[in-house]
Amino acid sequence: MKRLLHILPWLLLAVCAKGQWTYEVEHAAIGPAAEDYAPVLLDSNLVFCSLRDRPGMVHVVQADNDKPLSDLYIARYPDHGPTNCELLSEVLASPLNDGPATFSPDHRTICFTRNLGDPRHPARIRGGGAALGLFFAERSGDERVVAFDYNDPAFSNVHPTISADGTVLIFASDRPGGFGGMDLYRCISQDGRWTRPENLGPAINGPDNEVFPFLHPNGTLYFSSSRPGGHGQLDIYAAQPRGGGWSGPVDLPEPLNSAGNDIGYTAFPTDVSGAFSSDRDGSDAIYLFTKTLPRFMDCQEQAENNYCYQFDEGRTRPMKGLPLKYRWDLGDGTLVDGTMARHCYAGPGVYNVHLDLIDTTDNSVFFTEARKELEVADIRQPFIATPDSVRTNRQLRLNGLHTNLPDQFIEDMRWDMGDGSELRGDRITHAYKQPGTYAVRLDVLTTDTRSGVLVNQCITRSIVVIDRFKDEEDAVVASYQDANGITREFAYQTLPSDQFELAVKEGEDVKFTVELFATRERMSLNDARFTEIRKYYRVIERFDPERGMYTYSVGNANSIEEMYAVLKKVKELKFLDGEVMTIAPEKVTDMSRLAQLQMEDLNNTVVRSSSVYFATDKAEIDARFLPQLDTLVKILKDHPDAGLVIEAHTDARGTETHNMDLSELRAQALVAHFRTAGIDPDRLFAVGYGESQPIADDRTEAGRSRNRRVDFRFNLRRQDQAQQIRIGPVH
Repeated sequence: MKRLLHILPWLLLAVCAKGQWTYEVEHAAIGPAAEDYAPVLLDSNLVFCSLRDRPGMVHVVQADNDKPLSDLYIARYPDHGPTNCELLSEVLASPLNDGPATFSPDHRTICFTRNLGDPRHPARIRGGGAALGLFFAERSGDERVVAFDYNDPAFSNVHPTISADGTVLIFASDRPGGFGGMDLYRCISQDGRWTRPENLGPAINGPDNEVFPFLHPNGTLYFSSSRPGGHGQLDIYAAQPRGGGWSGPVDLPEPLNSAGNDIGYTAFPTDVSGAFSSDRDGSDAIYLFTKTLPRFMDCQEQAENNYCYQFDEGRTRPMKGLPLKYRWDLGDGTLVDGTMARHCYAGPGVYNVHLDLIDTTDNSVFFTEARKELEVADIRQPFIATPDSVRTNRQLRLNGLHTNLPDQFIEDMRWDMGDGSELRGDRITHAYKQPGTYAVRLDVLTTDTRSGVLVNQCITRSIVVIDRFKDEEDAVVASYQDANGITREFAYQTLPSDQFELAVKEGEDVKFTVELFATRERMSLNDARFTEIRKYYRVIERFDPERGMYTYSVGNANSIEEMYAVLKKVKELKFLDGEVMTIAPEKVTDMSRLAQLQMEDLNNTVVRSSSVYFATDKAEIDARFLPQLDTLVKILKDHPDAGLVIEAHTDARGTETHNMDLSELRAQALVAHFRTAGIDPDRLFAVGYGESQPIADDRTEAGRSRNRRVDFRFNLRRQDQAQQIRIGPVH
């Protein structure tokens, strides 16, 4: 829990004077910590200005405050917790101030702010004292920077925004002829060039500063202004297009605006969620916002989707001894003889159902008696997909992915788990500490795609939580006597309803093992506690990243029945807390297929590499292995919710202790490599197994070569069960 404290949201609510919706605001938690400001959305990423030193660069600071000059950085939109950033472009990162930025509709062109000084002489730049201009570059990897036609060292052009159709450029400037301070100006794209800047007029500009504009696709112009009557210093205002001009700007309510400087508003197309920056807490930082409605109101009991139908034509034709029979073709490959059929479809869809008369002499269709196009649809409702029972202290997976709300764009999903915990996201996990029946509520916030109206709907369903060490009515129980003659019970729970197969299936999806115990401190397999059990079974050590614990288990079987004898022996040997557990199926793949996998497919995926190059008896990574590691780095950056367990193995040559130490050093060396590449260390877990887990015959060179390997095991990172509400849209 301690590791997650820094991402708990700072939650603020304010009722908007114009309607029933409210704003929720939270710190974006972009790391490493620095002064970040002026975000802009690029797909589902944030591009923003940041004052941070770049490794390997000459240390250049602003002369008036000793802070680094700004560069453009990029980070994924942090809708599922904190995220790390990286430099947007080495080519665009000059020794001058770079940013803020905006992008063309196709994202191929960037327009950004930069000092007009000479990049070869950065010492001449003195903070904000030097004039700033606009620059353009094509995002081709070798960006050639082109200056805006109307830059002038006598004044500044800054803070660009480009319209959704690419035809309008709005920016701030203190050029002569304005209304005072910084004003907003507009250029129109004509024949591949921008027209001369035109002041937006007195409806927008005044004697104070108007800066950081953002032209939303819906036509709304957001900008910051220091005009009187606001909440603090610079406040965010919104103006609507009216005729050829603009309506009077309206300042946004708290908590978007504060007593500090609030700038850089940017939003997704529905304008329900987005980001801005503020120094309200003393330094510039990125904040996320979401418009929302009162949650968990009028929750309805979830209705189960029913894909089962009965087909009955009713009347029949007299056959008069003809070799004919009735047969239903149910449209999904299912054929049923007779005039009546019962059938359950696998899921929603449109099925062409027909009743045929079949000539039994050659099985051909003689005549089609009836035909119907059957539409099988989910009930229009939010939908909680989950098994409806779970044991205490076990992770329960839930998702809202099967929500069926046509013509609604899903903005956000919130969960009330019924035990005081509230979570956020379309996929969550949760562990209940106490047995009982809990009413889980899912609230789905949507935007109507036709009217743009913000609406929310709530659904509820019950989860039965069973005490893992107690006999319950829906548990399968077997009893036996241990070595001391004491009667003990072995129980496992059944999951009676799981429409979308989130639970494991015995004999199909998983194998079973008996976990002796789990511990946060790693143990040696030569520990005295394993002496007796190793006479009967091989003890397998695993690292469980979900629990953050090392587990020690014996046995590996496809069915509960096979595991019964193993558990009995475990109990006889005084491992009284031993418990039958499932082993998630491994999905072994190779580097070439990784890029094709979706986020859910990555879970429990193992990349097994026997071409890991280390110097003999050393932990230094050979350069020949770097291309494989680069592939893994890219996957981790593309899937920021994935963690990686790095498991290093050796062959059996050398002593057991030496091999264990060597494998641990190699695993840690790989972690260090990933950290250097910008991967958050909290996502990385290193385990050295030495020679304890061979996958081939170690008596042959070919077998030893396979055993000398590194397994990279991906897992979806689960959220702490005690975590409170977290803010971030679902996109």
